[in-house]
Amino acid sequence: MKKRSLLLIAVMVVSLLAACSQQTQQPQVDNSEKNTEVTTDVLVIGGGGAGMVSGITAAENGSKVIIVEKMPMLGGNTIISATGITASDTDLHEKAGIPFTVEDHIKKTMETGKNLPDEKLVRILAENSNDAYEWLVSMGLSYKLDEKEPWWIIPVEGHYGRQLFNAFNTKVEELGDKIEIKLDTKATELIVEEGKVVGAKVADKEGKEFVIKANSVVIATGGFGNAPELIGEYNKNYVGAHNIMSTAGSTGDGFKMAVAVGAGTRDMEHHQMRPLATPGYWIRETVINEEGLGGILVNTSAVRFTNETLKPLELVPQILKQTDRIAYVVFDSEMAATKNGTSAIKNGNMIEAATIEELAGKLGLDSAKLMETVNSYNEGVDEFGRSTMGKVTVGPFYGVKVAPSSHYTMAGIAINENAQVTNESGEAIPGLYAAGEVVGGLYGAGRIAGNNTLDDIVFGKIAGKNASVK
Repeated sequence: MKKRSLLLIAVMVVSLLAACSQQTQQPQVDNSEKNTEVTTDVLVIGGGGAGMVSGITAAENGSKVIIVEKMPMLGGNTIISATGITASDTDLHEKAGIPFTVEDHIKKTMETGKNLPDEKLVRILAENSNDAYEWLVSMGLSYKLDEKEPWWIIPVEGHYGRQLFNAFNTKVEELGDKIEIKLDTKATELIVEEGKVVGAKVADKEGKEFVIKANSVVIATGGFGNAPELIGEYNKNYVGAHNIMSTAGSTGDGFKMAVAVGAGTRDMEHHQMRPLATPGYWIRETVINEEGLGGILVNTSAVRFTNETLKPLELVPQILKQTDRIAYVVFDSEMAATKNGTSAIKNGNMIEAATIEELAGKLGLDSAKLMETVNSYNEGVDEFGRSTMGKVTVGPFYGVKVAPSSHYTMAGIAINENAQVTNESGEAIPGLYAAGEVVGGLYGAGRIAGNNTLDDIVFGKIAGKNASVK
């Protein structure tokens, strides 16, 4: 299966998610438990990247582990990741003679996050990044350096997420009965006894409820990209955001359960949003704002409604104010010849037409109105304060519907350096750990792509190790 196909399938509905499992080796799982109470050493809630790393690490440290995953397959958002990880001071940097040091890593992460991330957590992330990279290599995965962006460690070939989960699932098989995986099993509530988290209530796909008691619980349920009500609750600019870039399972379950037992939160107003999202792909904003080249946004009335050169996060609320909370990207063949234009056409399922009138018809827009809008723009008419104006004149022309969507949840529950979930006062909640996208404090207002798959490994290992201490 090609990268793009896997990505598009994975972000669709549950039935399509299940189809992806045919392309990724899945471990044997046990969904037959009918007792009202099950016991284990470590309970991991969530079977994405962070959950798998946590579970594997805890089992390697001698604990009996149960991983519950509410979806019919493992993977979460990690399995659809087609890129790689961020890492510093690796042998790849040394061999290439292109330095990207731990201090570079910390600085870039902090600057990208507008200095809002918890620097203690960021330092742990960077200082452990080479170990994470070497762990992947030890499992037989092969990587190379992106020399133009030396923080990127990417697969030599193939799809990152699928390769990663094949390696994880092999590890699970090797660990045998130390790890039990329950699919179609949703955790609904954390159990607290005498101030300590000691397990969770869960329900299987038939709705049968039972309890899993554990010495420790790791929350690794991912973010809430598929919970627009949560996104809008914490940032009014994003009310009504779409979820077309999120997998079906990212509904904020773990976040809600943790907050219900007193977990603190971090950076709740910050979400990585993509204004020009299409199913499984986000179109780079340069296609509508690159100096001297054509590219505009129109609404369902086929008229421009904003300054297309606004910053991406500023574009999001402008589009969400429009009818159906959508817009249309329109550009010509000159933009199509650029790198991002070509990618948008290929990966964003853009529609091609010989004329603007024909394109309008294919997009379901009023042909005369779109032609009027394009002609006015080409004549330099602009009421929105664009600093640069190109033209949309050279056919063929391209267009596609876009919808602002949450791409990554940078907000989340608070943890300390030991991956323990903390309350609003910064005190650890006994028995409760967290890793992955459910955690806040690592990214602030911006994220380096690749750090998220790194933090699955770094903090997944920390959570799994500390949760397994008896």
